[in-house]
Amino acid sequence: MKNRTFDYNALIGESNPLLRYPELKEAAIDEFAAKRYDDASLNDILKKAGISKGSFYHHFGGKFGLYAAVMDIVTQKKLSYFYPLMQEKLDTTDFFGTLKVAIKATTEFMLDDERMQHLSSRLMEEDDGFRSRLFGIFGVNYYESFNEWVYQAVQSGQIDSRYPPGFVVKLIEVTFANIHKLVSSGEPEYLLETAIQVIDVVQYGISRKHPASDQHQDRRQL
Repeated sequence: MKNRTFDYNALIGESNPLLRYPELKEAAIDEFAAKRYDDASLNDILKKAGISKGSFYHHFGGKFGLYAAVMDIVTQKKLSYFYPLMQEKLDTTDFFGTLKVAIKATTEFMLDDERMQHLSSRLMEEDDGFRSRLFGIFGVNYYESFNEWVYQAVQSGQIDSRYPPGFVVKLIEVTFANIHKLVSSGEPEYLLETAIQVIDVVQYGISRKHPASDQHQDRRQL
């Protein structure tokens, strides 16, 4: 059910009603972390949380409102791991160095609550229309900001121009979204070190010498 007249902006920030309904918050995180939005069962969430439909629709307007409220909590929690990076500065002259700081923060976020990391990553599986609608509530499109950062790195020569920027964006997005598969077990220090190695692979590849590099150099000399 979609409530077009509901003010979804009222779900964001300190007024987020999930802050007053911890059982609903946990049930929703569990469900949305395990399934895509369309597949998630609102009835299962409400049953698990013990919330009546009347009260639910009054506070959230519908399933989309609940999802937006959950993503507000997940986003704020995730951003708390990125605040030091954001407060220092986003170094546009060291793309991969900054990327290592970002994946370290992502790994720390995952180690704190793997469900939230799964939910955050699952958002990538939703269609562009759904994501645009959601970002419209938050007033910022994190994916567009990331795309711009990648394009700047290509223009400054930090990323090889033979790789389309859109491909690089998707590669990094998929890498971050699946960090739990690459960093799955061990002590936190080991997992963080492994996460850094993931960026080394993205930057340098796994072969000792990439044959395409020689071909690219030869073409430039012609």
